[in-house]
Amino acid sequence: MTSVRPRFDPSPEIATVPALEMALRPFIDRLLKEDRRERAVAHFLPKLEKSSYHELVTSVDTTRARPCDAASLEPWKAVRGVFLVDHEAYAVTAQQAMDLYLTGTDALFVAYSGTFAVVRYQTGSPLLLT
Repeated sequence: MTSVRPRFDPSPEIATVPALEMALRPFIDRLLKEDRRERAVAHFLPKLEKSSYHELVTSVDTTRARPCDAASLEPWKAVRGVFLVDHEAYAVTAQQAMDLYLTGTDALFVAYSGTFAVVRYQTGSPLLLT
């Protein structure tokens, strides 16, 4: 019998629908490409079962981004928000989102109220969006 390793260890709290709404609505309005906003609202507020959060990662307006490292995240590391990966959403702090074990996929942390976001790519450096 083979054992299946959990995706995250330890598993963080699953984000609630109100938490997602509180983070995603302002994020979509502020940090997504303008031509992708209407579709994002339709697919993620509320989230359609078939929709993957990866679509939000690919819709980010990177003109507002800068490289993100531990020093640039320091002022916001305790800020809570949602961590989105594939079809899953977790309620965590920005620091926890950066520390979570990933299985080689793109991911997105969005602070509540959409004040900032961090995009983590499968390869390359994360980006901070403000």
